[in-house]
Amino acid sequence: MTENIEFYESLVNILGPNRVRISETEKVLYSHDLAPLPKEVGLAFNTMPDAVCMPKNAEEISGIIKVAIKYDMPVIPRGAATWGYGGAIPSQGGIVVDISGMNRVLRVDQDNLEVEVEAGCVWKKVYDIALKRGLFIVSYPSSMYAATVGGWINTGGIGIGCYKYGSVGQNIRNMEVVLPTGEIIQTGFNGVSDHSAGYSLNDLFVGSEGTLGIITKVTMMAEPAPEVLRPTSYQFKDLMSSFPFMKAISRSKIRPLNISFVDEKHIKFLDMMGKHTPGPGALINIALEGSQGSVQYEESVLDALSQQHDGVKMTDHTAEHEWNERAYEFRPREVGLSAALGEVLVPLNKFQIVIKDTYELIDNMGMEASIIGMMTDRNTVALLPYFIYDDKKLIQGNTSLAFPKKLGDIAFDHGGRPVGLGLLFAGNLPKIRGNAVELMFDIKTVLDPHDIMNPGKSMEGITKQGVPIPKIAMDIGMGAMAAVKMVLPDDKAFKEKAKKFKKENKE
Repeated sequence: MTENIEFYESLVNILGPNRVRISETEKVLYSHDLAPLPKEVGLAFNTMPDAVCMPKNAEEISGIIKVAIKYDMPVIPRGAATWGYGGAIPSQGGIVVDISGMNRVLRVDQDNLEVEVEAGCVWKKVYDIALKRGLFIVSYPSSMYAATVGGWINTGGIGIGCYKYGSVGQNIRNMEVVLPTGEIIQTGFNGVSDHSAGYSLNDLFVGSEGTLGIITKVTMMAEPAPEVLRPTSYQFKDLMSSFPFMKAISRSKIRPLNISFVDEKHIKFLDMMGKHTPGPGALINIALEGSQGSVQYEESVLDALSQQHDGVKMTDHTAEHEWNERAYEFRPREVGLSAALGEVLVPLNKFQIVIKDTYELIDNMGMEASIIGMMTDRNTVALLPYFIYDDKKLIQGNTSLAFPKKLGDIAFDHGGRPVGLGLLFAGNLPKIRGNAVELMFDIKTVLDPHDIMNPGKSMEGITKQGVPIPKIAMDIGMGAMAAVKMVLPDDKAFKEKAKKFKKENKE
């Protein structure tokens, strides 16, 4: 008891009493992220933090880490926790460091085309403030209204704008990071590139899922605001039929800002809810940006390719609507159900077979699900199937969470891979990286000598007793959950709730 009081007082001495939370109610709020985890997870992991801290700067975070080292406590960085794989929740208790209060846009530099922000800043805020100053943030998540800058960087962010300008890591100049020893470093440079300056420390922390340190500030590159930003939409019979069109775009010389898609099932879900839809079929939504002349030329190429591959160009009204909806992919949740996401990257030439296998998986598991996604470069497609479920039905809800694992298996089978590791899929790293994973362990050990920074994530799952979970154990568990789901009655919760929702919310 004395040690617990000393631990709490040590944190209060750094932050004051109002920014250290130890009430049971507060701790429960920080024991999960966007997707509710099965209660059985509590048998293996201690997802309840010992304390929640709300720092305002890197120096305070450095102090928190030194307290954690003294009391041998894990440290778990947390932004908005909009990701669903358990990356921002404890596995063995510890201190959750909530950086969402560090949310200022510090500098919009038109001369040097860069924006400096605190890592807890929400992407929409950054995007809007930069645009008002004549700068364009070129790469951001579809969850831009909620996701924080630091959180998306930690998950290796791929999203809107990546097709033209690259992932979030390719648009970072510099970061301020607090290491697991408490030391504060700069990973790059403001104003100039990081080339030929030793190892790329920016790249080291991008996608590290908070296991190597806590990002506190970010300087990101920006572009001059475009003269024209033009959304366009093309409809196809179904998602499978859209493949020749997407391939033709990727093999042409034009480079749209963004290429995303929603399948016919997603459109049907919206229709069942009474939402605006362009009619049955899949949609390829493409955003163009640049000068008036360049945008007109790129649109003419898209129109011609669409006609060659049996697509139908939608009205400007539909295209604008779809662009404005780019941050609301999970509208079907509005009926009062939960939704969870699977994420995989696959080569473009495997698109159709992966789509086929994914639909078969959805049918076999009796799920109400849809496939959405985007092209992240000329040869990589991010598939983001989501499924809708009633988390109050414990067996159906819990067994549905095996879907991302089975989806990852499909991606592996066709030269792709799952996206993200977190608490649930840390065991995938050796399969993804091969023997290079040993080097990753070495890097982790050197930077985190006390093994306190977000343990159990990325590298390997670790139980609350500190015992590593073999990948085969996770595979067997997830396989068993999927097998149970396949023999349960098909999900019908969305169909039932959508009817009621449509009556109560007529647009």
